[in-house]
Amino acid sequence: MIDGSEYTFDLGNLLFGDFSLLIYLEIIIRVTIIMAYTILIIRWIGKRAIGSLGSADVLLIIAMGSAVGDATFYPSIPLAIPLTVITLIAAFQKLYVYIGIKNESARMVTHSKVVKLVEKGRLMTENFTVDEIDENEVYMLLRQAGIRYLSEVEHAYYEQSGVMSVYKYENPILEHSILPEHLKEQNVVE
Repeated sequence: MIDGSEYTFDLGNLLFGDFSLLIYLEIIIRVTIIMAYTILIIRWIGKRAIGSLGSADVLLIIAMGSAVGDATFYPSIPLAIPLTVITLIAAFQKLYVYIGIKNESARMVTHSKVVKLVEKGRLMTENFTVDEIDENEVYMLLRQAGIRYLSEVEHAYYEQSGVMSVYKYENPILEHSILPEHLKEQNVVE
């Protein structure tokens, strides 16, 4: 940190520092590699890691927060560098969304699929491996949607956001409680 008595205001140094223009080429390369790698890692980790935000949104928040923090906290970093990083991150996010909309094969790599987990009151355990979800997590998501009996559910989908969309029967037969106290008693996997 700079001692207050040694400080002099220099607008050119504040904005650009004493870096060469090659630093900006390096920033472009660094941001591109880090953004692409992080999107793939977030995609690999799965929906639960990011909650209701998309992977690009999580990445955008983290990366911009870091760039803004560096710019506000470290006087040795000229403002042009974090401004370049923030602009590149925003452009990368826009490109990521655009490619996902325009190119179905790219979207399949960068975005998770919607997975059906319940059909006609029955768990579709064969689909659990798609997003590495287990029975207890499915029950939890169903309970969060206000479901008490598996037989209430006509269809339930695990969305890209990590949220469960549940479609209930109008007049269900109430069987197979998914309340924790009843699951312990049943000791049966539906």
